[in-house]
Amino acid sequence: MNAPPVNAAAPTPLWRRGLVLFKFMASGLPSFLLAVPANYLLVEWAHWNKSLAYALIMAVQVTINFFICRAWVFGRRDQHALWKEFSAFFAGIMAFRCGDWVLYTAMTWLWPTQYLLIQCGNVAVFGILKFLFSERLFKRQATPPEDQHANP
Repeated sequence: MNAPPVNAAAPTPLWRRGLVLFKFMASGLPSFLLAVPANYLLVEWAHWNKSLAYALIMAVQVTINFFICRAWVFGRRDQHALWKEFSAFFAGIMAFRCGDWVLYTAMTWLWPTQYLLIQCGNVAVFGILKFLFSERLFKRQATPPEDQHANP
């Protein structure tokens, strides 16, 4: 039988991965707690279009979440790849957030008064997908380049 390569990473125990997922979801809490009232203020007080307000809120959330995820969830504190990681994270997460935005826009068109509930529901819908992407990104960036070629 084929033995795994010597430098192959051991699988992460399920409980540890669950803890990282919990930390990932919790890391979104600070920006979420800012996003809901900001969305309310932009829509109700400033009379912004719901979709435009939500798009701005998402961009701010992704920026805040990058720094929290990088340091607290995935333990990355080095500065050498910061902007490269930020660019990849922002682009990738914003792709998910575009799906989030499309779903939010469609659902608020159907149920206009439920926009805050819909915003909360989208957190659950897209959270797992964003976690899987982020986990892969930060693990790949933490792996030395020579190991990345050995373990595709």
